[in-house]
Amino acid sequence: MNKLTPEDQVRLLRTEARRPGAEDWQAMANRTLVMDALYHLSGRDNPDSTMHGLYTGLWAEPPANLP
Repeated sequence: MNKLTPEDQVRLLRTEARRPGAEDWQAMANRTLVMDALYHLSGRDNPDSTMHGLYTGLWAEPPANLP
């Protein structure tokens, strides 16, 4: 069995809701996983980062150091 790259793993996560609002719990949970991963990859978990504690812009501008 082939191992998926991190990029392929993220693509497999469905993040577009198929039901109105938060009724699509699976898509909402996947969004949380993706945002948390982007937060850590961007270095915002570092207390010295100027963006520490902020999730603003992560979805629109993924970090440059993605694997």
